[in-house]
Amino acid sequence: MADLTEYLKDLDIMAVPTLGEKLAECKYFYDLLKEETDQNKFRWLLGAFLNSSYGYLEFKASYLHYGFCHPETGEPLEDCERLEALTKYVNVKRHKKSGFIKTSALSELMAKLYKFRNRSTHDGGIEVMVTGSDLPADFKIGKFISKGVPALKFCEEILSFFEELEAELD
Repeated sequence: MADLTEYLKDLDIMAVPTLGEKLAECKYFYDLLKEETDQNKFRWLLGAFLNSSYGYLEFKASYLHYGFCHPETGEPLEDCERLEALTKYVNVKRHKKSGFIKTSALSELMAKLYKFRNRSTHDGGIEVMVTGSDLPADFKIGKFISKGVPALKFCEEILSFFEELEAELD
C-alpha cells in the first residue's frame, strides 16, 4: 500500500485547476479575441477558446462523476441531480474499464462547439474569414462567405450558455 503521508507531502494542490479556473480560461481567450485584428492570431486564439470550452465541459462532467466520495467507503459518488441537468445539453459517457469521461453534443449550440473544436484540433485548423473592415467583429468562422458564423457572437453565446449552466447547477 502506498504511503499516503509521503504522497500528500509531494502534492501541490495549488497546481490543480478548479472548475472556476476552467471557466476563467474560456473568458481569458474570449477577452483576447475581442481585441485581436490579425486574422492568423485571431484563428489561433479562437482555437484556444474552442479547446478551453471543450475542456470546461469535459472537466465539469468528470467532476460531477468523481468530485464526491462516499464517506465510509471512499468510492466515487455521482452528483446525479446536477449530472442530469448537464446531460440536457451534452451526452456524458463513462468508459467502463478506465472510468474515462467523454462528452458529446446534444444541443444545437453544443453541436457547433464540438464541430468547430474538432476542425480546429483534428482537421488542420479552424477557418476564419474576414468579411468586412470592422475587426474583430467581422471575422467569421468558415470558408464560404454566405455560410460564415460570426466568430465573436458565437463565442459570446458559448460563454452565456456556460454562465446559465453554472447558475442552473448551483
